[in-house]
Amino acid sequence: MMTKNKSAVLMDLLNDCIVEHLCAQVVAGCSMVQVFETNAGFLTPKMFNEIVAPRLEYICKSLKKKLESLGIEGVPIALFCKGANQSLPILNKLGYDVLSLDWTLDPEIAREFVGCTIQGNLDPCALYAPKEQLHEMTKTMLEKFGTRKLIANLGHGIYPDVDPDNVKCFVDAVHEISLKMNGDNNDDLLSLYT
Repeated sequence: MMTKNKSAVLMDLLNDCIVEHLCAQVVAGCSMVQVFETNAGFLTPKMFNEIVAPRLEYICKSLKKKLESLGIEGVPIALFCKGANQSLPILNKLGYDVLSLDWTLDPEIAREFVGCTIQGNLDPCALYAPKEQLHEMTKTMLEKFGTRKLIANLGHGIYPDVDPDNVKCFVDAVHEISLKMNGDNNDDLLSLYT
């Protein structure tokens, strides 16, 4: 009889705790939850695909099943695996509604492998750029991704010393550029911002 190694036992225990925590978040009113695996880039593709990916799939499926068993309407579930770009085809099959991408992945490549909604992926350091340059980087990102099935965001968190005015510039640029790119399809979008 084979026994699990201690790491596998711990990861499985953590998975169940994560599912319980995410479920509690939804019960408390969250309209979207996200699973973070920010160390994925430190693993070989083989290790990630064989050890981590099945557990991420378990979390997603178990959360959906638990919410359904409680009679609670599901919410979108996002997954962020920093540095796991080589595993996009596998990540795309794990059942998540949204894949959050770090800034190291070209949006056009991401669109080839990802069928669900994408979140990301502007380099967080772009927030240090002059506003005109930040606007241009945002425009490039949006042009490469397109505005459909996209949650425009950074490819990781905001650094603590970033000027809040640059964050506002990024958000305003996303709204302005998206509205221009969507042309005649803006009526629904405009109502969100007025």
